[in-house]
Amino acid sequence: MLRYNAYRMQNARLIRSLWRLVQSPAVIFLTAIVIRVWAASRILPSHAWDYFYQRNEAVHIAWAMATGHGFSSPWPNTLLLPTAQQPPIYPVLLAAIFKLFGVYSYRSLWIAIALNATFAALTAVLLLRIGKRAFNPQAATLAAWFWSCLPLEAAASVRLWESSLSALLLIILLSLLLRLKDSPQTSRWIIFGSLGGLAALTNTTLLALMPFFWLWLWYVYRRRGESCNRVLWTSFVFCMLVISPWIVRNYAVFHRLIPIRDNFGLELWVGNGHDTDFSILKVTEFNQLGEIPFMESKRQRALQFIQAHPAEFLRAMAWRSVRFWVAPDGSAWPWISLLAWAGLFLALKRKGLNAVPFAIVMTVFPIVYYVTHAHVTYRYPIEPEILLLAGYTLVTAVESLGQPLRIAKS
Repeated sequence: MLRYNAYRMQNARLIRSLWRLVQSPAVIFLTAIVIRVWAASRILPSHAWDYFYQRNEAVHIAWAMATGHGFSSPWPNTLLLPTAQQPPIYPVLLAAIFKLFGVYSYRSLWIAIALNATFAALTAVLLLRIGKRAFNPQAATLAAWFWSCLPLEAAASVRLWESSLSALLLIILLSLLLRLKDSPQTSRWIIFGSLGGLAALTNTTLLALMPFFWLWLWYVYRRRGESCNRVLWTSFVFCMLVISPWIVRNYAVFHRLIPIRDNFGLELWVGNGHDTDFSILKVTEFNQLGEIPFMESKRQRALQFIQAHPAEFLRAMAWRSVRFWVAPDGSAWPWISLLAWAGLFLALKRKGLNAVPFAIVMTVFPIVYYVTHAHVTYRYPIEPEILLLAGYTLVTAVESLGQPLRIAKS
């Protein structure tokens, strides 16, 4: 009997040690880095130019900046004229890498990918933290490891795009948001607003979340009989202060109000006009018209198509609304998304108002892609939150089956 009890105590100590290990932010961070570097080593040798430099708008703008032509030329074979096709943060970041390590060099490519991997690894650590705060340690740990290890997440980090940085900025925003509901400290609201502006200049779709985040904060305070109007307006002002220099730049260059980027008309046409002739490598129309008239002509043609074929537009939008959540074909994402939506409804039922920020992310962020067109990489910035909600569903399901995850306190 004594030997059996000693065996049980030894097993309990082993389980506690393993649990501390899998919950370790350092272990999760390093795992995410290693897997993404491994993925890059498998992809880069034979596809470096074709898949990472040639067909990438942010890269071409970075090339133009690094070679002294300013923020211009989003596609190959276009005139070296100013552009607002991309938000500025990620192209500027790539331009800095090009200046330091060589334009279109293999070393620059590795530096940029390593930076993306670092963004993703930091996201994993923050996902663990916010998951513990908003849900429970088991769901948080499961989500952080999924984010760190899933092949699709690793492959997306290899792409020279803003997705990894956008995912990091969003998880930081959510972390701050959950703190602001209990903190009227002005400095935190200023940081939140400024970070929202930075996120908008990285991925414009993230800007759509900010009004709903502020509205949620206002309602939380109002429900408690308190007011956050002063700090809320302060947060809004700082968000606008961060964005406004880019708006001023666009107005000075294009002589019209372009809040951040001007390509919505093109994206609307690509998704709804069946423009099979459009290619970023064949941009004669773009060069002939100039950027603003080109984008406007695409918008007009897309709207004409939608007005002439409303039923087809609605069918396409319904298809994109599904495609956004289940792509790519043959992956686990249909099941992950289903678990995430189940987790959201479960969280709203159990946690009420505290789960609303996750509902905002899940419902508001994809809308523009339902209307325009959906690509598997567009979902990436909100995938940490999706994985957290899916993990919450799995943990709750196990507990409800009478098998609670009894993990000793770390």
